[in-house]
Formats: sequence, structure tokens, C-alpha cells
Amino acid sequence: MEQEELCGQLETVDRSLFFLVLIVLSVLLSFWSVGIQRRQLTDAIAGEPEAAAALPPVFPIKLTAGSLVVAALGYFFSLALNTLQDAGRQTGCAVRRSAWINVWASLFVLAAALLRLDDLVFTQTRPEPAGEQSTLPA
Repeated sequence: MEQEELCGQLETVDRSLFFLVLIVLSVLLSFWSVGIQRRQLTDAIAGEPEAAAALPPVFPIKLTAGSLVVAALGYFFSLALNTLQDAGRQTGCAVRRSAWINVWASLFVLAAALLRLDDLVFTQTRPEPAGEQSTLPA
């Protein structure tokens, strides 16, 4: 029985590593998209709008990065729920309290990522009225 439990824990750790890699990949994609935006600004300042227009669009990059984060955070939220369920079988108050705090923290982080992803899609699929441009970084 102990061997099965250890194998299950190893599987959980392996999946966690995979989803952590997705988060790192998302950060790298975000870094790339900000680099493209920086290049667009420097080209515009230098009076080279053709060079800025030739750069790849950042929306697909940001959408991919946001989707990867949501997938990873969804996994970590489900992991927190599983931990809470396991903690319910234990008698220690500290273990149950910690599990509840982790569920709430995971839920808030996942909700924030979903809100940011929704905002990205909303702002990219709705044209801005003439003369209005967002001054906030995406």
C-alpha cells in the first residue's frame, strides 16, 4: 500500500513539474511580446512605421501565454481541492486550515488569470472608437 501511495505522489509531482514548465513558457512568451511592443515603439519614435508594421502581432502570443497560465492554474486549483479533501480525513486543525487557505489562494489566482485573459480577448476583439487608445499595458 505504501508503494502505491508513493507512486501516486510521484505522479502528482511529475504533473506539477509539467504545469510549472507551462508557467515558465508563458512568462517567456510574455517577455517576447513585450519585446515586440518595445520594438514597435522604438520604430515609431524613429519614424519607421513600416518596420513596426512588419513585426509579428502580439495578440496571438499573449493569448497563448494567458491560456497556458489558465491551464496550469486550473491544475493547481484542482490539486488544492484534492488536498482539502484529503485533509478532511485528518484530525489536525492546522492541516485543514492550511488546505482551506490554499484552496482560496488558488481560486483567487485562477480567477485573476481568467479575468486577465477575458480582458485581453475583449479588448482585442472590440475596435476602439476613433481617437481613443488604451494607455494601459496588456
